[in-house]
Amino acid sequence: MRSESLKWPPRHRLIFPENVKRLLREPAGRLISGDPDQVMKEVKRLIEADNPPLVIAVGDYTSAKLREHGVRVNIYIIDGRIERRSCQIFDTSGLRVIQCVNDPGTICPEAASKLHELLREPDIKDTVLLVMGEEDLLTLAAIISAPEGSAIIYGQPGVGSVYVKVDKALKRKALEIIERAESSAPHEK
Repeated sequence: MRSESLKWPPRHRLIFPENVKRLLREPAGRLISGDPDQVMKEVKRLIEADNPPLVIAVGDYTSAKLREHGVRVNIYIIDGRIERRSCQIFDTSGLRVIQCVNDPGTICPEAASKLHELLREPDIKDTVLLVMGEEDLLTLAAIISAPEGSAIIYGQPGVGSVYVKVDKALKRKALEIIERAESSAPHEK
């Protein structure tokens, strides 16, 4: 398996063809469905029970609902869009905002590196990674870069939220998916 030699964060833009994106449509963790407020109460309960070292929220709607329900989140990853439509649902007032670029359907080196650095900051909290482009695939980057035991919450449109607990097996699976992406520059030998 090549995963052991994969450089992370990547030095080149990773492009995800449709056949690889299809793999990502399956929830990476526990799918919690139902009324959005009940979903958030369950996510809050899980976070309080698990007490993960870091909690990462991906997506504007998910981030807004978690904040509305007072759920502890260390870093929010948003792009100012819900289902590809512009929105202003997440209020960044009082939060540290760091911007990066991540083109749709990709993981860009700048975004992956910034996220990687943020997830290594001691005592990170109240931080927003504001993505110019699209944040969805940064869930994979978060899985790879977050410490084991961390929780990642992201939305499953029209269904609910996915609660992901990061462990070695999940990191391995994320790296295997990353390996299927196409690099925008030739691979080094």
